[in-house]
Amino acid sequence: IKHILSLLGLEHRYNVHSGKLSGGQKKRLAIALELISNPPVLYLDEPTTGLDSSSCSSCVALLKKLASQGHTIVCTIHQPSALIFEMFDKLYTVVDGHCMYQGRVKELVPFLADQQLVCPSYHNPADYLLEVAVGEHQRDINDLIAAANKKYYEDADNNPYMGRDDMSQIITSIKENIGAKKLNTTSQELSTAALAQFSGYDYAKPGYQELPLKEINVPVEESALEEPLANERATELAKQMETEPPEVIVAASFLMQYLILMQRVLICAKRNYFLFLARIVSHIIIGVIFGYLYMNVGNSANSVLGNYVYFYGSTLLLVYTGKMAVVLTFPLEINMLTREHFNRWYNLGPYFLSLISFEIPFQSLCAVLYIVISVRLTDNDSVDAFRIYYFIILAIMVTLSAQAWGFFVGATLPTKLAVFLGPILAVLFSVFGFCTRYIDITPMFRWMWHLSYFRAGFHGALNAFYGMDRSILECPANVMYCHFRSPKVFLKYMMISDVHMSDCVLLMGIVIGVMHLLTVITLWRKLNKR
Repeated sequence: IKHILSLLGLEHRYNVHSGKLSGGQKKRLAIALELISNPPVLYLDEPTTGLDSSSCSSCVALLKKLASQGHTIVCTIHQPSALIFEMFDKLYTVVDGHCMYQGRVKELVPFLADQQLVCPSYHNPADYLLEVAVGEHQRDINDLIAAANKKYYEDADNNPYMGRDDMSQIITSIKENIGAKKLNTTSQELSTAALAQFSGYDYAKPGYQELPLKEINVPVEESALEEPLANERATELAKQMETEPPEVIVAASFLMQYLILMQRVLICAKRNYFLFLARIVSHIIIGVIFGYLYMNVGNSANSVLGNYVYFYGSTLLLVYTGKMAVVLTFPLEINMLTREHFNRWYNLGPYFLSLISFEIPFQSLCAVLYIVISVRLTDNDSVDAFRIYYFIILAIMVTLSAQAWGFFVGATLPTKLAVFLGPILAVLFSVFGFCTRYIDITPMFRWMWHLSYFRAGFHGALNAFYGMDRSILECPANVMYCHFRSPKVFLKYMMISDVHMSDCVLLMGIVIGVMHLLTVITLWRKLNKR
């Protein structure tokens, strides 16, 4: 990594967040990301867009340097300067879906001159070519397209492909052209004229001395520069190429991908700590507010309905914080995920697993902090300890169910629509179970009552504190009559006396699993869409 940063001139920005880099540095960083796997072919879409002239020159010079090391660089560019235009080796110009010119950059001006289009000496050839393409010089584009195709076939006939068998003849031709002089790695023993003549060959481009990246194996070009030009050596290289087994690149295992991605998630969380700190602090503050708002309602028969509202508010809070905290996760990362998955850096499975491996424990921690604080202040901790444990488990399950829904909504819908529909879905599911008995629901909507994870968590919490044979509640001395002194009376009145804890936990577990599975399927379809 440090070698690549040094090659791109980013070693002094090693510890700087990418958001604080300049435009040119961000372009170089994007190239550095692609160079991690040392690809033989690199495609770049308008690498100079948005950069100033100095940054453009530096960027293209970097690409030229990489090309000299054996990499094939293919990039699109619009209106380059004359200096940048001369750095390219070959040019392919497209007009209305047709090729108007393909060949060497230095052959562009003679080609245009053959078509009675003389480029002035003071004019940038790239600008002149664009003027011709848009029809400013009154020349039929179809004629240029036909001439470009004719030139392509002529070049193919004049420069046939040469295999390894012709390597010795090529090297002999080089020796004759440069006066049988030897070339070393520094190319210092040749005269300027001989070196210029030698560098004119396609297969003998001058290379740079520093090679931080692993060089691409191009024996025809590099061996000609690094070894004495002899037929025996060429034959040995050809035999070595045939007998040497190809380098096998082994893909990283599922576990390795997961660990690396998990490390990246932790680094991002450390850098963007304010959001996670706000989530923790908000749960603590709201826990204190709810605790004082419904203080000492947990063990009193006169305040059962107040405790009922406390459980509803707690469930609603955990549903919203669980869902809305992650609904924008995939809309913000989908472009990065698409690019990195397309480059085969990692699979979707390790990525999604690393994401939920962080979000699930963190959201569970937030839920536990809220429950511990609010339960203590509302005096719900005066009951049996196992009831509190049930409430914590149900609170975690309901917030993770909402979180799974948030992931699915964010992965499925556009950003604005996800932010709008996320709260609406939460409200829709929260209606069932709160002050709405099963018999009061219109029959055509009763299926939503059975599928509502909010209802499962809310009724499970009520059953945890007022069910399972809880003893008679205390009725204040100054109150004449407490209708809900018996917890069974309250549960029967709410028609939740037959609710089983296992059914609630099972429903929310199914919701979590199904929604995560649907999220993965949705992301897979987006990543493999062509």
